[in-house]
Amino acid sequence: MRNIEDIIVNKVALNVLDRENNTTVLTDKELELTEEVYEYFESHLLKILKDEEARPAYFGEEKNVVKELCKEIFEDEEQFVDHSNKLSQYLFRCIGTDEKESSGDMAVCHFDSQEGKFLAILKLNFTNSYCHYIKDGSGNPIVTIGVNRTGLPGLSQKVSKAVVIREPKDDSEYNMLVLDKDKEGIFTNSFLKCTFTRDRRENTKIISRVSEQFARKAFKDNAQEAERFRTRLSDHLRNEDRFDVQRVAEESFNDIMVKNEFKAVIAGEGITENDVPIDREWAEKKLKRKRLKVDKSIELYIDNEVYNDKDKFQIKRNGDGTIDIILKNVKNYIER
Repeated sequence: MRNIEDIIVNKVALNVLDRENNTTVLTDKELELTEEVYEYFESHLLKILKDEEARPAYFGEEKNVVKELCKEIFEDEEQFVDHSNKLSQYLFRCIGTDEKESSGDMAVCHFDSQEGKFLAILKLNFTNSYCHYIKDGSGNPIVTIGVNRTGLPGLSQKVSKAVVIREPKDDSEYNMLVLDKDKEGIFTNSFLKCTFTRDRRENTKIISRVSEQFARKAFKDNAQEAERFRTRLSDHLRNEDRFDVQRVAEESFNDIMVKNEFKAVIAGEGITENDVPIDREWAEKKLKRKRLKVDKSIELYIDNEVYNDKDKFQIKRNGDGTIDIILKNVKNYIER
């Protein structure tokens, strides 16, 4: 699901969740997909699928309102508008009087991709947008500025709450991708009632993040060992399909206590297996460019290709815990 590049938006239903007036405004028909409307939802859906914070999840076996309504839409698309309205009403009931939840529109989207059929539910929180308007001042036009308090997230902005649900398949690792900035909030826990899981991407993100945190703590005053560990970890993530925690610990550390601490830190993030699948494609993109912060006063941004080019860049280990970082054969530089 994360690797979807192109989609075809088939249907959209849009409803209003008005908390100020404690009511919903439900549509009678599908949204007309003009060129601008189509672009709006296509853009947001693709961004949700690629969002680093979107997490894989699945519905449990127990009865679930969202699960059942989506299943019926997949089975009979004639129910799309009716069931979209029911989903909107259900989310509005879940929100209740929670002060953290703001008014907004709820969009239900039906779309196709190379991986099959999907439904997406987007909570589009209202934002203030500013526009000019012209009023008549005794025969003379006056241009002023007004506030539209029901603006929707623009194309350059991100949706804060959304879920993309796959048409049920027996061989699926998970049912959905959930994007929710409030991970313990109503959208996830009360509306979707889903259980989060880990896929290859999630495993790789966790390992990359936790390993960097571990390196900063374990090698705080030993840049040489920190560089050696980061290089090995980067090579492993970019070239292997699976992450062997025991093997990486054995290859990276001599001290038994440090080995055990590293394994414990990984396990503490939910990766209790010794051998887990990882996403090499994500690692390649993530590690393509390095950002090095040196002794709190120097920052370097280096492409991985240059980092590994001995004619341009070199890290020299001094043997005393320090390193020399050498830029070689520099022909030009500028100041900013």
